[in-house]
Amino acid sequence: MSSQQEVYVGLDVGKESLEAVWINGEGERINSLSFSNDNTGYEEFFHKLQEVSEEGNRVVVGAEGHAGKLTPLDQYLTEEDFKFISIHPLKVRRFKDVLGQPQKTDSYDAYVIADFLRSRGGQLENKPQFDPTIQKVKKLSRTYKDLQKQANRYTNQLDEVLAEYFPELLDDSFPDLTTKTTLRLLNEYNSLEELREAEVEKLGEFLDDTSRGYYGEELATRLIETVRRINRSPIAEAAYRVKLETLTDVLLTIKEHTKKIKKKISKLLDDWEDAQIVLSLGGAGDITVGRWLGEVESIDRFDGSDPLSLYCGTSPLPYSSGKYSKDRSSKRVNKRAKDAIMQIAKSSVQHNPESRRYYNKKRDEGKSHWHAIKCLARQLIRVIYAMLRDRTYYQPNKNSNQNEEQKKEVAGAPA
Repeated sequence: MSSQQEVYVGLDVGKESLEAVWINGEGERINSLSFSNDNTGYEEFFHKLQEVSEEGNRVVVGAEGHAGKLTPLDQYLTEEDFKFISIHPLKVRRFKDVLGQPQKTDSYDAYVIADFLRSRGGQLENKPQFDPTIQKVKKLSRTYKDLQKQANRYTNQLDEVLAEYFPELLDDSFPDLTTKTTLRLLNEYNSLEELREAEVEKLGEFLDDTSRGYYGEELATRLIETVRRINRSPIAEAAYRVKLETLTDVLLTIKEHTKKIKKKISKLLDDWEDAQIVLSLGGAGDITVGRWLGEVESIDRFDGSDPLSLYCGTSPLPYSSGKYSKDRSSKRVNKRAKDAIMQIAKSSVQHNPESRRYYNKKRDEGKSHWHAIKCLARQLIRVIYAMLRDRTYYQPNKNSNQNEEQKKEVAGAPA
């Protein structure tokens, strides 16, 4: 190999093993390696990379993107100062279509990725360094959202069980199923017989303790009176009791963990200036802002607010041919980032007068509710991008005075 040339390494990532192929600037295969997806395999791979690097070559490593998931190998490569490119799978697939893909093997897939790196040259950006705070916020936010989905799933199951076993509890006069009070009640008193025999004073103390004084003997009296008016004996009552106890155990555990995660995210955002800048918009809470920033990671990844908006799925792509012209949705959308910015926009309508005026303007133009929210999300991305770029806090009124911590106002706030 000639000195000071680019060497491109394509990685085909599997669950148990990885395939690496090295090619030179002319596209000639010069080395290959199959290694295990563990620390031993990583060390073997790094040793090969070091050998090529010590010969005076510039090494560029690339792999298909992992939907934002941080893998140990990605982090190792970045920490060892190797240039690592995360490539969108759709780009690789289209490149394969151009080549014709004569075969389907791990080795060939790795070669295609290496050749893609070579053909694109300097057009691809190096993956940003892994900031510990960003990665923590991203992982915690994703976990929080996943737990919320599981909680909704189990709450629906609990609703179905009560509809069959104790539908009276679903009446609006009783606390909602999502409250800790109801979950604790069903966990401790998971049969009609136990509630019939319960003493008002004892049940009232239990409810008072669980709800921190919000409920007490009044609710206990209504519960016991309701149950004592029930004359039926449910079939398979033992099975219902097991189901109620299991579901409430799971929901209480999820509720406890989401509470802890929320505190951890809030603490991380307190020390992250980007988060404090976005939070100055008002309306959105720590969890939603954390979810969005965790997915975006850094605005340095984007050339402007337009690419960031495309990434978040709030801007259409122009599509035209001859006299035919229309917009279409981008396939390269981070759905988690889109969900978060849409929630930020929705909250902003309720808490930010400027956002509310912009939303009403779009509604007056005939746009539907969600279309207007999407337009507002696009506008907010412009504002947030400018705020993060200029390190400024949100100021809706150009004539208002700023605090000393706020450097200057951001032009282009929602009108």
